Amino acid sequence: MIVPVSRRHLLRSSAGWGAAALIPCGFPSPSRAQAKTLVAATFPGTWNEAHREILAPAFTKRTGAAVTQSILLGTDQVSRLEAAKGGRPPFDVALFDSPQVIDAAKQGVIAQYPAAKSANYKDLLPEYQDKWGPRISMQIIGIGYNPQKIKTPPKSWDALWEAQYKGRVGLTALNSQLGIAFLAEINRLRGGNESDFEPAFKALRELLPNVGAIGANLGAYATLWQQEQIDIAPYNFNFVQTLKGKDVPVEISIASTGPVGWYTSMHVVTNAAEPDLAVQYIDTHLDAAVQSAMAKPPYDVIPTNGKVPLEGAITSIARTHAELAKVRSFDWEKLNPQRGALIERFNREIKL
Repeated sequence: MIVPVSRRHLLRSSAGWGAAALIPCGFPSPSRAQAKTLVAATFPGTWNEAHREILAPAFTKRTGAAVTQSILLGTDQVSRLEAAKGGRPPFDVALFDSPQVIDAAKQGVIAQYPAAKSANYKDLLPEYQDKWGPRISMQIIGIGYNPQKIKTPPKSWDALWEAQYKGRVGLTALNSQLGIAFLAEINRLRGGNESDFEPAFKALRELLPNVGAIGANLGAYATLWQQEQIDIAPYNFNFVQTLKGKDVPVEISIASTGPVGWYTSMHVVTNAAEPDLAVQYIDTHLDAAVQSAMAKPPYDVIPTNGKVPLEGAITSIARTHAELAKVRSFDWEKLNPQRGALIERFNREIKL
């Protein structure tokens, strides 16, 4: 079953932060920026809400400029920037996961980040500093499960193949970063590599009797959990925390083989209409007060500023930034060129 798209409505009850409390100290008062508007891309869901409720007010307080959000997935952002190449881009700031950064840099649609103009850049831990733009968070995937149905947290990805979960396993299509990362991790564990995905697809075919539903996108995937159509599935840490905030019975367990994930970063778009404001917007996202606010429910954005301690739910995965830095990633340089073919194969072979 492919689940249709549904809009997610998330709680904002804990977002009552006064904008002034989030403003970095020591920045100049708003001046010429007062009549300007920055256009910033953001992801759907908790990302656009955190940026609207926390980041935008802090940026406006700091600069006097307004913010217009462009809510797009990372792949759609790259496509739109490529289509506008040579002219005026549709937005000034891009938000990407690790794979899209590689594509955007190769296409020349993002500029190298002027770290010298970014006051908070120095507070990022070294692994989060990148010439194309600072890594403002990390996405971690694990085994999502319904604790009302599964009393013992699963400690291996192999749990999804257990007979007791027949018809109760969920998957998401490979057009999501979660889907492609899960495929790559299963492929690695089953003996495959970036040039041979046969082990992963063999494993998925064996998993099909257990699969109860495949979410066409992450919104539809969330609906599967909300309607309790699935009991166990790969899932993102942040999304699990969001659903828990809505009283959906879901927890996340990290497999004994270790946590895996990728970075999320912000970028100044090439030929941006407001490049200086773009840098200030990104720098505001790096500020310790802003990251600390975003790290709290209902957003649970994992901080990358070394001055922000890890607290709350993330400590079940990593208690310190040093532990967080050990999260294993993927070779996106090798994976990216194959993504289209992998999506086509998944859609052709993995059907219910």
